[in-house]
Amino acid sequence: MIEWDIDTLLLCFLRARYHGDELEETRRMVRDGDVNWDQLLHQARQHNIAPLVYATLRDESATLPPWVSKALRSSYYQAARRNALLYDELTAIVRAFDEAEIPVILLKGAALAQGTYGNVALRPMGDLDLLVRSDMMAQAEALLSLRGYLVLDGSDSHLRHMTLRHPQSSSGTHVEVHRHVVSSPYYRTAIPEDWLWRDPGALVVDGLPALSLSPEATIIHSCLHFLDHTGTKGTLLWLCDVAEVARKKDVDWDALARAVREYRITLPVRSLLLTCRETLGVSPPDRIMDGLLAARPGFVEKKAYQFCLSGSRSTASKTLFDFLATPGLRARARLLSARLFPPRAYIMARYRVRSPALLPYYYMRMIVDAALDGLGALRPADRE
Repeated sequence: MIEWDIDTLLLCFLRARYHGDELEETRRMVRDGDVNWDQLLHQARQHNIAPLVYATLRDESATLPPWVSKALRSSYYQAARRNALLYDELTAIVRAFDEAEIPVILLKGAALAQGTYGNVALRPMGDLDLLVRSDMMAQAEALLSLRGYLVLDGSDSHLRHMTLRHPQSSSGTHVEVHRHVVSSPYYRTAIPEDWLWRDPGALVVDGLPALSLSPEATIIHSCLHFLDHTGTKGTLLWLCDVAEVARKKDVDWDALARAVREYRITLPVRSLLLTCRETLGVSPPDRIMDGLLAARPGFVEKKAYQFCLSGSRSTASKTLFDFLATPGLRARARLLSARLFPPRAYIMARYRVRSPALLPYYYMRMIVDAALDGLGALRPADRE
């Protein structure tokens, strides 16, 4: 018998969600192959798609071994319970922002689980992500602080986001309040903040009005989100996010293509949409994809993309590139300050510092490590 590549079978399960005619192919693969079910379950959980696989195959009891169906069902209900707790917390936050008249856009799972997947159990969430206008970040922080939230990391709040947590949160999750959706200074500068707020979608959270990114901005956000997690395992869920939006929402593909050209973000968007087409069989219209393939990005855009993808880039070289890509002396100074003097909590966690009295030593150690890293980056690469 054939021993199927586990990724192929898992992708086949997912494709059956978007193409019902492929269910027969999944039955054949299971029937004719020697499936390592333990490995398949491990990968489904690692990619956070076990609930989605269960929902796709719940009526295929004859296809899966009973114990596998049971394991997938367990993942489905675990996600449902956790997301229910998260949505309780989200409801309280949305209500507080609404009463304070602070506009907020829900991001990632907070917006997609209900608004796109249509079932909170299908889209596991790790934390709650919110988008607030730059000029209201201080108000948002003050509002959440009054409600008992503690700022865990605010070093990047002037650029992108701050992370908070409530010590008595039943979900035990973090809340990230963003002023922008992209980490890379190049892409954050390329995409105007105002564009993210253009034509937002309407959501309802437990009867309360809320907002989401437009379908076009949601897809672009998902594509750029991959750049923040290069090399991270468990990325199939984000591909499913793109597929769900492309399949269920009225996407203005021409507007998306114009934004991609105008904001010089062709490479990450093109790459992810191609991957989505090849793995899940979901993609933009051919004319849009052909236009993305025909585009010729400039030198700086290519370098920014290569920099985000490079697993071997040094911390020093990354800081230098981010410094050059950040406009304005004040913003550059704040970037360097955040990199050289991160919050105490970050240093304590990174170096596992046992006593606060040792913090000065570890700050110096971090600076020395960065200097050595920079010197290493200056050495020419070994030739093969």
